Amino acid sequence: MKKIVLYVAIIISALITFNAYSQEYLATGIMPFTSSSKNQSEIVVSQLSKILQEYQFIRLIERSQMQKLIGEIEFSQSGLVNEQSALQQGKILGIKVMIFGTIDNNNTVSARAVYTETSRVIASSMQSSQNIALLGKELAYGIESFLARENLKKMRNDSPDIKLDFWIETKDGKRINPNDGLKIGQSVKFKFRANKSGYVTIVDIQPTGEVVILFPNQFNMNNYITADTVYSIPSETDGFELTVTEPAGEDTITLFFTEKKVDWLDMKKLQGEGFQSVEPAERFAVTRGFSVTATQLNTKQWESVVINVLVKK
Repeated sequence: MKKIVLYVAIIISALITFNAYSQEYLATGIMPFTSSSKNQSEIVVSQLSKILQEYQFIRLIERSQMQKLIGEIEFSQSGLVNEQSALQQGKILGIKVMIFGTIDNNNTVSARAVYTETSRVIASSMQSSQNIALLGKELAYGIESFLARENLKKMRNDSPDIKLDFWIETKDGKRINPNDGLKIGQSVKFKFRANKSGYVTIVDIQPTGEVVILFPNQFNMNNYITADTVYSIPSETDGFELTVTEPAGEDTITLFFTEKKVDWLDMKKLQGEGFQSVEPAERFAVTRGFSVTATQLNTKQWESVVINVLVKK
């Protein structure tokens, strides 16, 4: 059989979050952008605000409230905003994400979204001042991906009765330590095993906002597994390989196990062949996932395990 190489980016943005645990939005504030023209800064911030308001997982802080925050923060000797002071004040006021930006003499706008709890940059973009729509879209996807990851952290059930093993191997069968990362161009296999029979779903949530469903897939739609059996994606008989591709960044692959079948994937909202992905307009809806109560699963009937790995060039 001729091998078909399917290039799958192994990176993430959340596909499944149980409603009982999920955070549905992040309070976000936009600081005035650094520019030689105050008027230009106000125009860009206004345009960006209108764009970000369209995303339901972002709750923008009103400009009047942001002005009060600006009155409390420190400024450097050059008159520029002290970002650490802004982040500290934002955290006190319950703002989860602060957006900072600059506009240079060539009208290039650079923006980054920073999580106030850790001062970590969770999204960034650089575009012409004529393309603020794309800048806003890239920031929104980064924020969405971060929110998804945070929700995933809250999803662990730790069922005492279900034991899951989930790991990554090289093409020739050598186990990969996630701490060592993966290199772009590297072929990999995902291996998993459970101590009980049931149903498995594996998803890949990418920093770009794309959500890829690794299992089940169109090569193997049956996601039922038997106890104490090792499964592989791809298997020895599959006519494809999984190859790590760009973009580089932190990758999160999540395996969900349920003792009974849960039909939570809406096939109408998926696109592509082989490994399907979620349509862009539906990504946030899917990240909110399904309710444990709605599926009538108790805490002994489901489990999840997450692999975090860095994809490197």
